[in-house]
Amino acid sequence: MGQPADKIYYNGAIFTADATNTITEAIAFKEGKVLATGTLESLKPYLSATTEQIDLAGKMLMPGIVDSHLHPFWGGLQLSGCNLDYRSLSVEETLQFIQEYLDQDPKKGDRDWLPVRAYLRHGVLPIGYDITRRDLDQLDTVRPVILFANDCHTLVANSRALTLFGIDESTPTPKDGTIRRYPDGTLNGIMEDAPAMRAYDSIPTLDASAAITVAENVQQLLNRQGVTTVMDARALPLQFDAFTAVKAAGKLTLRLLGAREITPDDAPTVADVPRAVAEMAAFAQKYSDASWEVTPGIFIQHAKFFVDGVMQAPIHTAALLAPYRINYGTKQAPDYRLSEQTGDLYYSDQLLTALITAVSQHGFHPHMHTVGDGAIEATLNAIEKMRAEVTGDIRPSLAHNELTSPHQYARFRELGAIPCLSFQWADYPQLFADEMREILGDERFQYLETAGKFYDAGVRVAFGSDWPIDPLDEWFAFKVAVTRQGDGDDNPRLNTDRNLTLTEVLRSATIEAAYMIDADRYIGSLEPGKFADYIILDRNPFDQSPEEIGTTQVLNTFVGGEEVYRAQ
Repeated sequence: MGQPADKIYYNGAIFTADATNTITEAIAFKEGKVLATGTLESLKPYLSATTEQIDLAGKMLMPGIVDSHLHPFWGGLQLSGCNLDYRSLSVEETLQFIQEYLDQDPKKGDRDWLPVRAYLRHGVLPIGYDITRRDLDQLDTVRPVILFANDCHTLVANSRALTLFGIDESTPTPKDGTIRRYPDGTLNGIMEDAPAMRAYDSIPTLDASAAITVAENVQQLLNRQGVTTVMDARALPLQFDAFTAVKAAGKLTLRLLGAREITPDDAPTVADVPRAVAEMAAFAQKYSDASWEVTPGIFIQHAKFFVDGVMQAPIHTAALLAPYRINYGTKQAPDYRLSEQTGDLYYSDQLLTALITAVSQHGFHPHMHTVGDGAIEATLNAIEKMRAEVTGDIRPSLAHNELTSPHQYARFRELGAIPCLSFQWADYPQLFADEMREILGDERFQYLETAGKFYDAGVRVAFGSDWPIDPLDEWFAFKVAVTRQGDGDDNPRLNTDRNLTLTEVLRSATIEAAYMIDADRYIGSLEPGKFADYIILDRNPFDQSPEEIGTTQVLNTFVGGEEVYRAQ
């Protein structure tokens, strides 16, 4: 039956994530690939005197997690420096925390940036009040200080930071975001969506050596979670240079993919599309390996488009098909009424269609940020036109999809479009759920964070954590998916959808995510010939209650048959 196996695991639950979701008792590996699965008796022909036999003692072995949408380098940066740790703080508490950090930080120069990360904008009290430039200017420092929100869509800058960014009252409002102002027209320091991200990316915080250290730390954190493959949803030279150096040193422990963004500024008109796509293709060629191998590599196979913004107040930049309901009263005496505001689409229909079609013709998979049903509709329309022009295996994906309209589920299926969902976003605190119900109204609220409705419509669903939008905790996300609620008393079940089954969740985080990133030929399931990317858990989660899934621990993580993490 062939050469003997290097390893055979037995006496466990082997979740293969194959087409029938087979759970078997034994698996054999050879030279970094899956050799065979089945009963221990059926694998005996692969045994030899050199085969290592490992008793799982009832534990589960499964494919490594494929996190198909996250921002790993941002996540790594957030783990050091001044970090508000997603806490809900008042303005005064926020400023006090920053001042204490400044007082202890030896950097004192007027060009020594202080990025303050994991700022929970929507948690600032009193509710509805934003920290602005004037607040940050109260800090006792000459340094440029910025707050970068946990949603990565808001940046608040003090006056010194605005000066170094080169942003003043004459700076035009970009097409793909907002530079906000006080009522008198002066800048209030708040930037939203793409301007916030671009400003954050421009801060000179790392040299090449420090970036490599961040990359090494990031992959260790992800391996500890059981993650073996990621797609960086906003590929930039800084992080891909760092990971390329890690790979060259033989230390890469993740399969790294990236989506390279093409902004409206990169292609202001349809005539600019060929040039913008050529630049994106050159970036991909620079960083992509020639072929997939057992050892982990780096690939740019996706083009990224931010189609809209975020839905929550006070931003309301996610594009909706019908207007937002806005509170025209106060927090104490709310008066929510239908407004004329439907959010923002950052590309015209014609431009979005041209871009999605062009990247698809080049063999890249379009990957879109779509939060509201208006952005989803515009994107599905563009995909439909692309399908009429482009043949071949193009796998368009739409990330987030927080609000989906009922007719859109069938369109996803018909167009072969893949929703990429962050399951933990169904963990809604009561206060937040109440606010979203008011913003959307009862009817639309029923289509908020609906993974199950996608599955019921026959749509392939991929998982992406979107870290560091939330703390890195993949198994908490899986727990939310199967319960529709978090851990706190103020987090009741979000009754807008059914619970996912554990099988659906694990498929979304393995084979379906691998399919989305066009890697399912190599990874995502444990089938003969595929790479030996697998993890061993401390239990069989199929034997646990749904509420306990979040406590699952990863004992070992393997990439290409090599152990990259072992629990202490």
